[in-house]
Amino acid sequence: MEIRRVHRTTISDQICEQMKQMILDRTWKPGQKVPSEGELAEQFGVSRASIREALLKLNAVGLLESRFSGGHYVREAGADICMNAILPIVYVSNNSVMEVLEFRQVVEARIAGLAARRAGTEDVKRLNGIIREMEAAAMSDNLEKFSQADLRFHLELATITKNTLLAASMQLVREVLSNNMPILVSQRGYESGIRDHQKIVDAIRMNDEKRAIMLMEEHVEDICRTFSEVTAQNAEEGIPAMRSDASA
Repeated sequence: MEIRRVHRTTISDQICEQMKQMILDRTWKPGQKVPSEGELAEQFGVSRASIREALLKLNAVGLLESRFSGGHYVREAGADICMNAILPIVYVSNNSVMEVLEFRQVVEARIAGLAARRAGTEDVKRLNGIIREMEAAAMSDNLEKFSQADLRFHLELATITKNTLLAASMQLVREVLSNNMPILVSQRGYESGIRDHQKIVDAIRMNDEKRAIMLMEEHVEDICRTFSEVTAQNAEEGIPAMRSDASA
């Protein structure tokens, strides 16, 4: 692909689009250092400021990365690049928590099924280890530790599928729900969470895909129901709705 000179309208956006295409068609390959700002400014026929702005945009969406050694490098393509673009949108949404829970309803049951199909002995051990952490947190009445272990369990399931997009999706779920999980756990109680997760692990250990799907569907449905109850109760008491930001 040859660099084309750009018109003097939305210069940085035009440069950004050309650079993005060069990355996608592998003119600039993963790990490669891109030309310096000065070289790019000369090739595009624009100012270094416009080049710098375009490079910052590509860094922001995860297509390029800056290194301490200097310069910009093409990142290895991965599902996290997509998530980097989605995450800010989810955070500013007024319905972010409910949207993520609805996403879980659609996706997580299939994640459990795929994990049941692909899980090995060590995978099951790791899942059981997380449940033991949840039990220990419940015994000490530590909502925060229990909630983080709960979210890590679901991320581990996605990791077991060996599908990077599913794993990145569940990392997004973890980021958004992290602040509000203690509220949901306190409403549902420790026992139900431990019981649900253990049943799912038992199904995965038996490579019972259909049962894993059914159990996860029931589990996420119960979480959504709990969230709706908490939201309705908060509305009656004039408490702000749960959000995915730090003020939640």
